[in-house]
Amino acid sequence: MSKIEYTQFMQWEPFHHPDISLPVIRRKVCDELITLLAGTSELLLSRGLSTLYGGCYPNRSAFHSAVSRLRKRGLITTEQSGGDLPTLKLTPIAKTKLPAYYKPHKAWDKKWNKRWYIIMFDVPEKKRPYRDHLRTFLKQNHFGFLQRSVWVTPRDVRADYDDLNKAAAVDTVAFLFEAQTVLGFGPQSIVREAWDFNHIQQIQELYIRVTEKNLQRLNDTTNSQPDILSLLRMENQAYSQAMSIDPLLPKELHPANYNGLCVADLHHELHHRVTEKL
Repeated sequence: MSKIEYTQFMQWEPFHHPDISLPVIRRKVCDELITLLAGTSELLLSRGLSTLYGGCYPNRSAFHSAVSRLRKRGLITTEQSGGDLPTLKLTPIAKTKLPAYYKPHKAWDKKWNKRWYIIMFDVPEKKRPYRDHLRTFLKQNHFGFLQRSVWVTPRDVRADYDDLNKAAAVDTVAFLFEAQTVLGFGPQSIVREAWDFNHIQQIQELYIRVTEKNLQRLNDTTNSQPDILSLLRMENQAYSQAMSIDPLLPKELHPANYNGLCVADLHHELHHRVTEKL
């Protein structure tokens, strides 16, 4: 990173937590480009990509390779805009592949059917890779971890479980149960047992503090387009880290002092202010 880029980057409040290393957890560049395009005006960001790719890609060749891969996957369309960079637009397919936390209210507002769906599995040690992949699948789908091989969710996952069974014969090692209670606990007790909301609250409180400061700086100072776009990229990464660990439970299951709603509001407010500024 050049001295000029570093200066621009550091004028904003950085998002840093001892449990998070942005260079390590940074999403693949293709995924980052998709979420940036989805987060604000496609046309606006397309015009700014000459600035953005310098921070997202090691060189121009890597940027064009990423665009080419996304086109082949049917996730973006491109039009030559007169400059040396194309105008990029997300396809309808790409919009369905966005992480759930980019439209969290869809999950929060969903009515809970008062049922818990529990997966219990027993995978032999000699099939450890299979077990690891299964756990990864459960985490990515926001299951809560109750005990060693017992995972729970309030979402009706019977269709997903059937797909998983067809793809990976999961019913040879696992069972899916539907229950009104789990371990005799009430809903809030299950939520506290299954998800580490203390950790989630720490990360989300940090996001709130950082984003509020950056919004204030954005409102109070005059910033160049590269400055604003560097903030947009930083915020996009920070929002991902604050919300990717959130199980996005229905509102009636939200624990006390839950910060996810505030995080989503601040994310949209910052994008709105960036759009106004640009």
